[in-house]
Amino acid sequence: MHNRISATIKNLFQTRDELSFRNIRPALIPVLLIFPFSVILGNLRYYGHSMALGGFATNEVMFFMLGFGWLILSAAPKRFILPLLKISVVLSAVLMPFLIFLPMGPGQFMFYLAIKFCIGLCAACAFFLFCFVLNNVERLAGMIIIQLYYGFYYASFNVFPGFHSAGNTWAGVVLMTVFLVIVFFAVKSKSACMEINTDNGGKGSGVHFVIGLGVVHYMIMCMSNYIEWSESSVSSLAFGLGAVLSIVIVLIIQLLKGKSALYIWLMFLAFTLLGLGVLLLDTPKAITSGSFIYGLGDSLGYIIICYMCAGAIKRSKSLRMFRFYCFVFFIQYFIISGVFSFYFNYFDEPNKFLAFAVVLVLVSLCLLFMPFIQKRLFDADWTDGLYLQDMQEYFKPLVETQEINKKEELNLTPREQEIFTLLLKGTSPKEIGYTLKISYETVHHHQKNLYRKLGIQSIQELFAKYGRYFI
Repeated sequence: MHNRISATIKNLFQTRDELSFRNIRPALIPVLLIFPFSVILGNLRYYGHSMALGGFATNEVMFFMLGFGWLILSAAPKRFILPLLKISVVLSAVLMPFLIFLPMGPGQFMFYLAIKFCIGLCAACAFFLFCFVLNNVERLAGMIIIQLYYGFYYASFNVFPGFHSAGNTWAGVVLMTVFLVIVFFAVKSKSACMEINTDNGGKGSGVHFVIGLGVVHYMIMCMSNYIEWSESSVSSLAFGLGAVLSIVIVLIIQLLKGKSALYIWLMFLAFTLLGLGVLLLDTPKAITSGSFIYGLGDSLGYIIICYMCAGAIKRSKSLRMFRFYCFVFFIQYFIISGVFSFYFNYFDEPNKFLAFAVVLVLVSLCLLFMPFIQKRLFDADWTDGLYLQDMQEYFKPLVETQEINKKEELNLTPREQEIFTLLLKGTSPKEIGYTLKISYETVHHHQKNLYRKLGIQSIQELFAKYGRYFI
């Protein structure tokens, strides 16, 4: 009995994905960069603005506009997503000079809100590719890029203020120009336009529960907006160093050790609560150590929740689940941010105490429901499975197969396309089962259906008819 329980716990914390650096596909690097760039550009802020709309400060209104961009994607047809990505990035590039050359005032502020809306739309379109085109190790690489930026951003916040003014002027223009090139290069490439299967309804995929954890994570993140960010309250340098360390931890746990995302989720809860608790002591050492621990926890949470949500959405093969995520993202940015902003302004207690109290409640609820979360999420096969398009050595041959399937109207299913590709690569049915982590009987079933659709009877006929495509 004891051995059975130990084995169950061990399997629970073991990842089901083949996370390996070798599965980062060079042809998809432009696609990989789109989402990180959209997040970085969305974070560029104009702290000189002291204007407000409806009682909400500049940074709060910024979240509202980013949220409206995501709302568009919650209803946009699939065929419009890539055109919307191109349109939104072009509009962002057109609007940026107005932010630089117009004098500070209401006019510039309106352009600022407009560009935030466009960047939000960019990020939502980019997340579609992030979910359905990239594999898990590529998504982790994208999140690491984002956290490297945040780590540098916070670490240099007070030490090198010149970097932030540059980010709002010439550096912002450089980033936007690079982003523009990346988007058009990625969208035009054949690699980014691979067939994306989103025909499933998403039932039983567990996406709803992963997105629910995303809402909890966002509410905890909101607390950082209500901590007084000053050298005497929170050390941005220590916070940034904690963000950098989070990258090392993720690489060790996910890529080197092959452990489950549950480890990182629990570490996010623990470090965030501990960091805020230490900050309450309000001594120089406590501020430094608390900021470091809090930055570590905050960054771990951001990396792993995006990784989990994207993996679950891809696993569901459901455009409806992606749209649901976009709508929830809008709810987070518009309603949850608004509610927290509204009510936090009516408390006289120090922001750190109020933030700690809210985070304590949220973490306690997560721990209380942890058995349920384990059963519905981490004990289920919700993550990105093994597909040929996620493996570097089979990526180009699978593209050829998809083109054959479309040109000759073979109506092959995604799994039949994988069997087709592997057979023409000289892989035996037994080796195919090992590669795709499926049984020999399953391979034989798909192979039989494949032969029927192709009008052939043997592997020799398959090579005679299609072998020339894979020479």
